Amino acid sequence: MTSLANPQPPPAKPAPTPAAPAAPPSKYTPRPNAPRMAKDKYFQVLCIAAALLAIVVLLTLILAITYRGGPRLFMHFGEFLTGFHSSDPLMAGMAPAIAGTIWLLVICAITAIPLGVGTAVLLEEYQPKHPTLRRLHGFVQMNITNLAGVPSIVYGILGLTVFANFVLFADRTGDPWIKVGQAWYYTYQGLGDTFFYAETASEESAMSGRPASADQVFLVAPRPGADVADVQVLTPDEVAPLRASVDRNVDLLEDRIKDEIRASQINGKREPAVIDETKAAAMAEAVFVGADLSADPQRLAEIATAQFLAMDGLKGMPLVRARRALTAELKDVELIAAGADMIIAAGTAATPIDHRRWYYVQLPFGRGLFTGGLTLMLVILPIIIVSSQEAVRSVPPSVRAGALALGGTKWQSISKVVLPGAIPGICTGSILAMSRAIGEAAPLLMLGAVFITFVPGPKPGFGDGTLMDSFSAMPLQIFKWTGMPKEGFRDAAAAGIIVLLAVLLTFNAVAVFIRQKYTQKN
Repeated sequence: MTSLANPQPPPAKPAPTPAAPAAPPSKYTPRPNAPRMAKDKYFQVLCIAAALLAIVVLLTLILAITYRGGPRLFMHFGEFLTGFHSSDPLMAGMAPAIAGTIWLLVICAITAIPLGVGTAVLLEEYQPKHPTLRRLHGFVQMNITNLAGVPSIVYGILGLTVFANFVLFADRTGDPWIKVGQAWYYTYQGLGDTFFYAETASEESAMSGRPASADQVFLVAPRPGADVADVQVLTPDEVAPLRASVDRNVDLLEDRIKDEIRASQINGKREPAVIDETKAAAMAEAVFVGADLSADPQRLAEIATAQFLAMDGLKGMPLVRARRALTAELKDVELIAAGADMIIAAGTAATPIDHRRWYYVQLPFGRGLFTGGLTLMLVILPIIIVSSQEAVRSVPPSVRAGALALGGTKWQSISKVVLPGAIPGICTGSILAMSRAIGEAAPLLMLGAVFITFVPGPKPGFGDGTLMDSFSAMPLQIFKWTGMPKEGFRDAAAAGIIVLLAVLLTFNAVAVFIRQKYTQKN
């Protein structure tokens, strides 16, 4: 029997789950993923095709240039790199252009990199707070960014106006108005076509000339270890003993010379001399038999043989003058052998010349190496500033804050933390900018760079080159060779392009190496 005292309640029914609210209808129609993925692949293929096209064009150009200029470069590699310009395309070389390019890059790097990095640090790390100065800062930043896109020919005009001519301060005649490192000399011609130099005090003194008087002889005595010489004025009495000894020794041969010449006149002394090569050599040997002379006997015999041979067919006074010329030449050779080769004849006028030492500088600079380097500096300076700014900006602000929190000054933070961290970007940007400078031709054309037949640039102890020298560069050399009428110069231009490309690739490789090295280090 079921108890009804405590009836059990029926189990509760679960509460119904509320239905999820319906999503609002979208106003955009969903698109399938397949077409979008297809377009993505098409764009990727297009990018790869564009890259391959650029690589194919580049390889085609390199192969064409190598095919054209490779034989010219590699068959005469040393001569091409060390030779000078010639009218013969097979003899033309690039030594002046290579040296000029190196000097231009040295000047460009020394001036552009410190100035560009310093400007970048100033613009990034020392931003002003005053509103007016901030507007000026923005104006300068905008102009630097815009200057990076200015055509290089504009910088050529600027370099020609500012550096070469100093704008309004230049002399209208084009002559420099300040010269440092220039010396003036008298030059004298001695026996044996030897030239000697004597330094003078000033250009005015050199231009006035310094002729020897009728009763004086100049004896040039070289200073030990010097390129120039001191001039000592000696009286004829001091030089007379040496001259008298030489004259006496040569005069002893004069009778032999007369006898040999008379023997060559077959039908009498009024008839022309008949002398061939064999007879001239025999006559010269007979003249110097037993002679006591200081000069080299072989040298004397060669002179006499040549003079005797020139007397063939002469008679009368022409023959007498030829005999006297032979005697005078023998005296000069004997005088030189006796140690008087530096005697300059009395009455000889001095010719003034100028000598530029390796540190020579003039104002205005003119159209030389220094002006070319400064002009290229203008071309790449905006690029270096912008790339250095990006490198400095890439250093995290927390690093700067940490350096300042440790008690460092603003400059210590920049020099010890910011600049070391920015070195990869600064080096990469600077080297790539220098690579652009190597290939610039338009600014240098404005300076009138032409073919030169010497290696420009200072050469301390080895010559008289200066930074004011005329110059050439590899792009200019290639440009001018392409315009030469002879077909062989096209091959020389292609060989020059190979050399220029090798230099450019070397610079780019150095930039990559530096970036990778400092990136791993940091």
